[in-house]
Amino acid sequence: MEIRRLPATEAAVERYAAELWLPYHRDLAANVARHALADRPDGELIAAETEFQLGLLRENPDRRVWVVAAGSDADPGATDGDALAPTDPAPPGVPEPDRELVAFVSTSVDECPTVFDRPDRLVVGDIYVREPYRGSGVASRLLERAAADARERDCGELRLDVDVDNERAMAFYEKHGFEPYREQLTREVE
Repeated sequence: MEIRRLPATEAAVERYAAELWLPYHRDLAANVARHALADRPDGELIAAETEFQLGLLRENPDRRVWVVAAGSDADPGATDGDALAPTDPAPPGVPEPDRELVAFVSTSVDECPTVFDRPDRLVVGDIYVREPYRGSGVASRLLERAAADARERDCGELRLDVDVDNERAMAFYEKHGFEPYREQLTREVE
């Protein structure tokens, strides 16, 4: 397995949206009641997300999406530590079509204005691992990739949001040293 940075090309982003983004959001909607996708055909959702992600990647150089690919003959639980090492330069582009996309993490920089006494933060936007690869260490490697991103961009902290209903994710993040920072509250506009 290896981690590669998603390029801002339509073909690469469309593949990511179809093979990783949509399954991630289907899984999340099944586990978190407030995270339902719009009632639209998959093709429309993929096209809309492709356009949205392309805009983010092209307009914001601090936005990165990293994908993990397995070889076509890979064992679902097997990982090659060297190929997943976050300090290695990431090969360009999305892997060949015969390589299965199995996980991703998205990151962006939250720069701190100079009037505040805190470091810049690297925000982990989303992290997802397909079912057969869960528990294999891939998610930990993606967090290592995010930490490497933070170091490369001189960020002093990692930050993420997690749905309070997603107990498995909360336990995973706490195991990796994340601590509650603030609580978000929402309500519907009347």
